Amino acid sequence: MAPHHAGSKKRRREPVNVNTKLVEIYEDLASENDEVRLKAAQALVSQFTPDKNPTDEEIQKALQRLFRGLCSSRKAARIGFSIALTEVLSQVFAAGRSSGLSVQGVLGTWENISNASGGESGQEARDHHFGRLFGAEAIIKSGVLFSPKALIPEWTKVLGLVFDLAKKKPWIREECGWIVYRSIHDLASQKADGKLVQVALEALCANDLARTPEGVAIWLAAKDLFPGISFPSKVWKHDDPLDSKERSQLAKAMKESSGESEEGEKGAKSSGVWNSKLHFAWDAALLSLNGTKESKSRLSFADFWTEVVDNGLFASASSEERKYWGFLLFAKVINEHSLQLASKVFTKNLVRCLTNQLAVKDRYLHRMAVKAAKAIQARVAKEPEFAAASVKGLMGSAGSVNFDHITKTKTVEKIVSEANLEALNTILPLFEKLVASPGTEDSKAAASSRQVLAGLLLSMVRARVSASDAADEASEAALEKVLFIFARFAYFTSEEGKNGAQPPFTQQTQELFRSRINSSLNSIIAAQKHAATLPYAVVRKIRDAVKSEEYGKFIISMDDTIKDAVKGAFKALKKLSSMDKKESAAGVDAFKLLYSMTVLQVYNGDADAVSMLGELDFCYNKIFADKKSKKDEETSEASDALVEILLSFASKPSQLFRRMSEQVFTAFAPNVTATGLESLTSILEAKESLAGQQEMFDQQDDEEDAEEDEDGEDEDMMDVDEMDSDVEVVEPEDDDDDASSPSDEEAEGDDGNDEDAAEIAAFEAKLAEALGTHRADQDLKEEESESDEDMGDDEMEEIDTALVKVFKARRDALSKKNDKKDAKETMVNFKNRVLDLLEIYVKNKQCHSSLLALDLILPLLRLTRRSSVKQISNKANSVLREYTKLCKGASLPALESDDVEAVWELLKAIHAEAMHSGPPAHASGCSQASLLVVKVLTAHDKNAVNGVVDVYAETRKAQLLSSKCHVQPSFFTDWNNWCVSAGRAMKN
Repeated sequence: MAPHHAGSKKRRREPVNVNTKLVEIYEDLASENDEVRLKAAQALVSQFTPDKNPTDEEIQKALQRLFRGLCSSRKAARIGFSIALTEVLSQVFAAGRSSGLSVQGVLGTWENISNASGGESGQEARDHHFGRLFGAEAIIKSGVLFSPKALIPEWTKVLGLVFDLAKKKPWIREECGWIVYRSIHDLASQKADGKLVQVALEALCANDLARTPEGVAIWLAAKDLFPGISFPSKVWKHDDPLDSKERSQLAKAMKESSGESEEGEKGAKSSGVWNSKLHFAWDAALLSLNGTKESKSRLSFADFWTEVVDNGLFASASSEERKYWGFLLFAKVINEHSLQLASKVFTKNLVRCLTNQLAVKDRYLHRMAVKAAKAIQARVAKEPEFAAASVKGLMGSAGSVNFDHITKTKTVEKIVSEANLEALNTILPLFEKLVASPGTEDSKAAASSRQVLAGLLLSMVRARVSASDAADEASEAALEKVLFIFARFAYFTSEEGKNGAQPPFTQQTQELFRSRINSSLNSIIAAQKHAATLPYAVVRKIRDAVKSEEYGKFIISMDDTIKDAVKGAFKALKKLSSMDKKESAAGVDAFKLLYSMTVLQVYNGDADAVSMLGELDFCYNKIFADKKSKKDEETSEASDALVEILLSFASKPSQLFRRMSEQVFTAFAPNVTATGLESLTSILEAKESLAGQQEMFDQQDDEEDAEEDEDGEDEDMMDVDEMDSDVEVVEPEDDDDDASSPSDEEAEGDDGNDEDAAEIAAFEAKLAEALGTHRADQDLKEEESESDEDMGDDEMEEIDTALVKVFKARRDALSKKNDKKDAKETMVNFKNRVLDLLEIYVKNKQCHSSLLALDLILPLLRLTRRSSVKQISNKANSVLREYTKLCKGASLPALESDDVEAVWELLKAIHAEAMHSGPPAHASGCSQASLLVVKVLTAHDKNAVNGVVDVYAETRKAQLLSSKCHVQPSFFTDWNNWCVSAGRAMKN
């Protein structure tokens, strides 16, 4: 400490001679600003360049000041002074320079100034320890110990002081080890003498630090960078910490487990302080494992990870702090290392810990587990091929099929959604194997796992159809594989283990898998990619498996009639597939889709689908077969039949069949005839009630069949997420503009409540009559009836009979009420689907420019006015608005002489419709429709404007004179505006 006191006294004795510039430099070296510190360091170093020729005394003073600065905890003094000291030492001891100073003298100054004598406070002692540490780093970095020649004694002294500090103060041991570790890398880059490294290893062992994380790191660096040196004996087998026989000791060392070494010598104490940062020794180990060739005696990365990390840090008895390090290490490998290494880190204990910590938010390591899961997802997003290893690791032998369900996350779902084709081709065989054998004999547990897997397979389909390369053949092949997995387990029994399912599939799970096929095809058809080929591939696969019985017996029994119908469908499909794509490509693909989906319905046990195949054959033969003899009447007849088929598909509450019918209708919309269009509009005209349903579906009191159907459909299935369900539910849309809605709904609710109250009162009255009693809140007007004890058997039997009648009447009333509600929902859904088809129709240029489309106007207007469901009313008006908007200019329908009278009648009918009271949308629709017809008439004949004026005049008279006329003022406002613009055009 003498030099320290001497320096202090010297500063106080010579205040006048203080160099103010130097004082500013030293002040700036402690600045927290990086740029200020570096600028100050450069300024100081410039004072000691050869051209400045500094004296030994100036150098000595500067070194003393710098070493003292390293012992300061003020601001960023240690960093700034360390940089300056490194550069000053390099300048002063540069090769070829003569100086009175020696390296040994510098070491003495460093040792004296950084020495903690024991009389300081705790903080001062810590500052001196850090001063020694930073001083050693600066001396080593400056290179004065190695250049121009290796100074072995001085190097030994530095190492001794550093290791002595590490041993006495375990809390700073990691930093001490880091300095020596980096020095070995620096010596390797300088191609220095291996003797220096050998000395470092000897000093390491002399201080009993070889079996510490720092010791392992230093040893591995020496082993990899200086393999030819002589290593201290009897420390590690084959002089390698990564030797396979040292796995146990290595695990203890890396997790800082204190204890006896093999030779019985006491090892180094644990650091005693837990650090939230990962020890640099792990980086050293990973670098060594990744950078060297595998040898028989050395651990492979997989063995190292299993023994040291999985059985070490993630052992069941391991502390939460060590598991924290484990998660840090896991994330590091996932983020920074090659896919080859990253794919090997999903080991048993780690995945179990990850699962448990993710599952409960209150767990100590939950946030670390979330970060680890996000690291996996981020790597997959960056390199989609990593998805295969991730899924295998989380769901394979080390993980759980129900990983997402247990952890309440969507980790695996997100991973499979990001997977590329290469990864999918690896994941799919694993999933197929897990579906067949979920790893449990319990039927319920197996069903749960299979449900999870089915959901993941569906996520794959949805992600793949929206991918940029979704149209590629390879993508189609991957989608085929998913659909084939579904089909394999959805349609065949697992008897005799032919489809490999253990335990066997339940009926509910098979229904779930069939539902997933529909959901998958729904996404495929919606994306309009492979819509014609993939459904065909699925039914072809099922047909072939039915013949070969490779997956067991087919679950649906088919008689000869059904088999013949299916056989005929496949013949047509084969011919359609062989047709020239250039020739009616849209029609060919549409028919392939229709045939495939109808066959799939047959395979699902739908009895109606068989008759639909016959109708499809009729359409196919008329449209495609024997084109030479084909007549226009036959084509029209086929088109009308096709519309009926599409309507039967559209009537099903299924998003899949809705989209399929829309896609097919898009291809054939220009071929729709007046009869076909009438089939569509007749549905719009039907009532939204039980009577309307019976009219449309020919359900003439067929109660028994309806009950059987309900029993079949209500059978409980497994839980299916709404988003995965193919069944559509039509919900009414809110409309804030309708001020009358709340009151209307309130009134309707009140009526409903009154009706329910009346029903209940009537039921109670009948019940009281049958029992001969009265309600407790009613006055007793008659004498009490005789007790049950006085009743005879005949009387009791009469009461029983009466009660049966009362309850049967009540049940029938409730059933009828439910039937009415269901019928309304069915009709609303059906009308929605028809409006979807009509929207496609009016958007087609060939269709809306056709005179035939005018037939849509009145049905749409009447539906807008009459529908009790606001959503339907608005949608009908929307279709009409779209039609009138598109019909302009060259798209305006052209009139023939034979059609003029019918169009005049249409105009008058529209005006008659406008006189009815209806919602605001109805009034605007009537006005738009009327003007469209006016445009058609005047485009055909300018003189038609005279008749048009007369029609509007009659409507105006009715508005003035008839109390039944409710035409809106806007009807005439729109007419006036049209007259102004049309008048200018006619005059020109």
